[in-house]
Amino acid sequence: MESIPSFSAPLPGQVIFGSGRVAELGDVAAGFGSRALLVIGGTSLRRSGYLAHIEAALRNGGVEWDVLSGVPAEPGVEWVDEGRQKLRALSAEMVIGVGGGSVLDVAKAIAALAKEEAPCVAFHRGEAKVTRRGLPCIALPTTAGTGAEATPNAVLSDRERRVKASLRGGDLLPAVALVDPQLTLSCPPDVTAYSGLDAISQALESWVSVGSNPFSDMLALKALRLMAPALPQAVGDGANLSAREAMALGSLFAGMALASARLGLVHGLAHPIGELYHLPHGLVCGLLMPSVMEFNLPVAAGKYAAAARELGLCGPGSSDEEAAETLIAWFRSLLAQLGVGRPLGEYGLSASDFDFIIQQGLPAGSTKHNPRQPTASDLQALLQRLLSAY
Repeated sequence: MESIPSFSAPLPGQVIFGSGRVAELGDVAAGFGSRALLVIGGTSLRRSGYLAHIEAALRNGGVEWDVLSGVPAEPGVEWVDEGRQKLRALSAEMVIGVGGGSVLDVAKAIAALAKEEAPCVAFHRGEAKVTRRGLPCIALPTTAGTGAEATPNAVLSDRERRVKASLRGGDLLPAVALVDPQLTLSCPPDVTAYSGLDAISQALESWVSVGSNPFSDMLALKALRLMAPALPQAVGDGANLSAREAMALGSLFAGMALASARLGLVHGLAHPIGELYHLPHGLVCGLLMPSVMEFNLPVAAGKYAAAARELGLCGPGSSDEEAAETLIAWFRSLLAQLGVGRPLGEYGLSASDFDFIIQQGLPAGSTKHNPRQPTASDLQALLQRLLSAY
């Protein structure tokens, strides 16, 4: 009998999933206290009407709150410090994040660093360590993408160094992940597509990661089965609740999988590319994925083939190589179907930036978990290809 590898599985304290369950937020929050910092993005939550539902739920639970609003898609470390100031002024007992992955990451970092004195940038640069337990965070995603409601990390940008990287640690895991697919119904088609590409990329990367294990594999495959048919449906018809539910659950499962297995080269490169060209993270991940899969074929064809068969993309008689190629072709067709299938060169990627991208991407933790370890020359060749292909 084959030996079972050891693994760890960091998880939120509680997961609440289901359409309409945002109404329970007040009762959930009241379990942690009576004062909360509410972290949100721009105006979309208010325009959709869901902010009013969230505020009503908090009011019904006897929870008062202050708001940190306007968190952007690629937040810098300064947003965490601004939130910590608001949190302390209110003497808040919890942080509630409602939004996409960037909003949730800021909320998680505020909660984790709530009792620390050093600025967030000191932790981001590794100059300071967390010494005190933070505050609980309740995470409500409004996109089906990063799975940030289930991960022990927060991706933030250090503008001064032009570095986008993660804070990591168990204190960054939300106390509660409250996943209500109805909160994603107002997500526009482009954001739905980019977020979904990120989620599918995370499922594929955790599936082939060197850290993959029985727990992460189970979740990654289930996430792929849910999201592969659902993403085009959700983009084509945002009001399709069943597609939104499948995407929300698949994204949650992919987040749990990556928290245990970590990711790969796609995410190692996506952070510096996104930071340089101000491109949506999920879009970059999607455009990188086919070429990275081709790079990984010599060592990961078997797992890619298993994923292809799980998705019903090929017959039982196909070889692993044929099945893996079918999976890559399917991903390229998905990009085309979503209307984003163009070379990264057309999105701004420039050969003059290759050295910076390689300098940032090669030592990244995600890259170190890629099934095939690249060299600088491998990345140079990969980026050169991405100028005119995807």
